[in-house]
Amino acid sequence: MQAERIEEYLETILYLIKKNNAPAKTKQIADEMNISSPSVTEMIKKLSEEGFVKYKPYYGVEFTKKGALEAARIKRRHQVLEKFLVDVLGINTKIAHSEACELEHAVSDMVLERICTYIGHPDLCPDGNPIDKGECCTKSKEQYIVMSDMKEGERGVVSMMTLPPETKERLTSLGLIVGEEVCIKRKQKQGSISIITLGTEIALGNDIASKIYVNPDGVKYRRFRRRGDN
Repeated sequence: MQAERIEEYLETILYLIKKNNAPAKTKQIADEMNISSPSVTEMIKKLSEEGFVKYKPYYGVEFTKKGALEAARIKRRHQVLEKFLVDVLGINTKIAHSEACELEHAVSDMVLERICTYIGHPDLCPDGNPIDKGECCTKSKEQYIVMSDMKEGERGVVSMMTLPPETKERLTSLGLIVGEEVCIKRKQKQGSISIITLGTEIALGNDIASKIYVNPDGVKYRRFRRRGDN
């Protein structure tokens, strides 16, 4: 519970510092979190002792390097979860914000990376604010190849799609889904590509194919798993 409370404070302080473009005031923190000023003062003292913040009376609260990194990590968790809830589960933005506030304290780093990969390492949260890139974002783009660079006859498993939600939704309805196998059937001279996935042929422009990342080793892994299940 204490760790969760610390994360809530750091997230609130980060929000206020960005809003003020200046240190966060203790009264602002109290108002934002709907708690008493003495409680805020007590917690700020603890955060300072643990090396997260620096506090000067009548000036406000600032982050140390340790605090800034932790606050950014928490914010990213919230944004990725909120994006998942809105884009994948279709939850209302306001409700998704509230749910993400609860989930961000419980989800593990491993699960968060899987969620981030599943939704295509998004650049923006539902509010339109930038999402910081995590290690999974860099690793994914290094390990996978772009569909537009694949040759005819090559196969792989779709790992992520960095596309707008409406485009991703349309492709999903056609059978192009993260985690499914694809085969490059034909590459056209005019810059389009035909693929086979789930028994369906889909034509894509290079502008879309260049934002779809494929794991060429995923096919062997999926087939190994199928044999192991028998």
